[in-house]
Amino acid sequence: MKVNIGTYSFGGIANYLGLGPTLREKFQTIASLGFTGVELLPVDLDNSVEDIKKWAEEFGLEIVSIHAEPTEEIVQKMAALGGKAVILASTPFNCKAEAIEVAHWLDEMAEMAAPYGIKVGYHNHSQEFFMDEGKTLLEHVIENSSKCYFQLDCGWAQNGGCYPPSFIRRYKDRFVAIHVKENSKVQGPGPRPASRHAAQQHAGAGLFANVKEMPVEERQKILDGFNARNESEEGKKRFAVQCKMGAPESNMDWQEIKNALDEQSFEAFWVVEREGFYDEHDKCIAEDAAYIREHIH
Repeated sequence: MKVNIGTYSFGGIANYLGLGPTLREKFQTIASLGFTGVELLPVDLDNSVEDIKKWAEEFGLEIVSIHAEPTEEIVQKMAALGGKAVILASTPFNCKAEAIEVAHWLDEMAEMAAPYGIKVGYHNHSQEFFMDEGKTLLEHVIENSSKCYFQLDCGWAQNGGCYPPSFIRRYKDRFVAIHVKENSKVQGPGPRPASRHAAQQHAGAGLFANVKEMPVEERQKILDGFNARNESEEGKKRFAVQCKMGAPESNMDWQEIKNALDEQSFEAFWVVEREGFYDEHDKCIAEDAAYIREHIH
């Protein structure tokens, strides 16, 4: 099976802010570690479509998707790159009513993207499994949308209290992709998430839209803030659950996830995303690719 990886795994938030490696450098490393496809970030599109296609061809890689707000400009570029999906990485919402707002918004974007042959998707973290009015927030989004798709981050889903194979089967044909992230502990979804109508609404969505226009010092200040949160006790707890694929402490059943996805009427693509590393960065990521090829059939 094809094994893809997100450029996010090569620098994390620094990549969003244009402070990580160049895109060509990321492509070179991605290919050397055993991957065949790439999920981009908005900052990666600061390179021309022509250059991205040239570098992808140089290293034998396929562009499969991007984590970005699905504007028409982004959708057009992904279509030109031969991509499959534009996936919204996150947006704030904290109750059934707000989940329904998000569902309708995603459907509008999906309708815009359809003529380009691009699917619009939504990527979860753990907080979307917060319960409201008898169902998780993510269930409310899925059940109140009909044109968009979803990228189930299986590690965060399991961490939030969801069993990915059952969830995929319950909402068959809604998953365009999954994120492959190991997990060793269920921590739950946490407290009620922020409202999309709070004063800081969409701060995250727009923060990385035009980062290259920010002074480097300002971008570094934003990165320092993220790093400080990640180094906090709560931040370390959040990432410490990401173990080696197939480790004894893992609570993920990747083969059963594959079996559930195979029941859909189309093939969902797999994207490895690493935020916590159990070993040296490149070794960890290379072992992820090798494990998937060896153990998932």
